[in-house]
Amino acid sequence: MDLKKRIELRYLEEARQACSMFPVGQPIPNEPLDFLFDGGRVGIEITELCREDERREGARLGYVAPRARRIYARLGGHPVNVSPVFSLDADEMDVETLAQNLADFVYNHRHANQNFEWHDHELPKGYINIGVFPPFDFEPAGDWRYFRVFSTTLATREQIAARIDSKNGRIAHYRAVASEVWLLIVNDLFLGPGEVAVRDDDLASWAFGYAFDKVLLFQRQPGGSGRVIELRRQ
Repeated sequence: MDLKKRIELRYLEEARQACSMFPVGQPIPNEPLDFLFDGGRVGIEITELCREDERREGARLGYVAPRARRIYARLGGHPVNVSPVFSLDADEMDVETLAQNLADFVYNHRHANQNFEWHDHELPKGYINIGVFPPFDFEPAGDWRYFRVFSTTLATREQIAARIDSKNGRIAHYRAVASEVWLLIVNDLFLGPGEVAVRDDDLASWAFGYAFDKVLLFQRQPGGSGRVIELRRQ
């Protein structure tokens, strides 16, 4: 099972824990649907509700810390815990430059045990905070975890409708393998860059056109909890 399918399975299992509406039994990975239940009685397709451009940018920046860690190791630095926070400037910079700047800064401050913040210290461009600390006893090799300044915006009806429309056109393919077809839209409220939030009042007033038997919105909370809401049909 590839990474994308593992993430989708995790979303599905968390949604099942949050709501008893889902079929029982083991979900079976499938194509063209994501998962089948009960020998094809119910099929579930999964999609995400987010701001796509910012989500892709967040994924790009995820390469920086691992790359910087490798550069730092080549410089001969000892294990450290590093927690950089990207500024909005990072959007305009390439991964290699961000990684090199971070590795150089950490190497020059490898004996530190503190957070370096932009208003008190001169940080390399692309960062507003860099924490450098000794590794934990239970993690002697150290860890490099990154964070990014981002904003959460309210989702619009059009954004949700666009996710539905992107899957509606494949309904004939889905029904070829499952007699009942559901769409699960995951609204991850711990996504980071690209995150959106949906207001209860908006959901109560919105209705959508769709060819699925059910369209469900899973509002995923940090830690894997959350709730599932069935979207009204137009």
